Amino acid sequence: MTGALGAGVALSLVDSRVLSGTQPAPGELQRTSAIGSLIGGPGPIALGALLYAAGRGTGDAFVTNAGREVMHGVLVTGGLTALAKGIVGRSRPFASPGDADEYAPGRGFLGGARSSFPSGHTAAAFATATILARELGKAHPTGRWVLNPLLFGAASFVGWSRVYDRQHWPSDVLVGAALGSIAGYEVVAHAHGERSPITGPLFSHLRLGPSQHGTVFGWSVR
Repeated sequence: MTGALGAGVALSLVDSRVLSGTQPAPGELQRTSAIGSLIGGPGPIALGALLYAAGRGTGDAFVTNAGREVMHGVLVTGGLTALAKGIVGRSRPFASPGDADEYAPGRGFLGGARSSFPSGHTAAAFATATILARELGKAHPTGRWVLNPLLFGAASFVGWSRVYDRQHWPSDVLVGAALGSIAGYEVVAHAHGERSPITGPLFSHLRLGPSQHGTVFGWSVR
């Protein structure tokens, strides 16, 4: 994560240059970018819920666990990105055209125009891609050469759409992708009984699963 943050800081120095001269023409690829935003918005949590419900309904433990892990990853990345957005208070490209260095620490909690860093859509998409890639890779090792490019290609498409729509600077997307990937990796590790010395408490205390009365969601203190 430190390396990703460093790369994000380095990229932030040229964010304005990367976007300069690439303003989208009216109507150009707007439908395509809208699909990307949809995939990275409600898409990940909806997919997780669908997999979880389908697994419970059919009794398929693999699908149930995959859905639970996707929801787990999306919820964690959502919380982390919301906190970072609020604290950093970076203005989105549409709010400060040509100026990637407009920050108002703490004001990101007050409005969407100052919640650019990092990209929540991208983080959720990469968390989902990482979780599914790891789980499907374990279950179908020979298919990973096809599955991984599709999953991470879709996640990268989400990141592109957020930059194209001027919702995020490129560095926002880079750090969001790194955050989501790490979260996804850790969620799968903990689901298989492995504890990380760095993020163990953060991920292992969130519980989502069956109970006597249906499904339980909560945070344990131990």
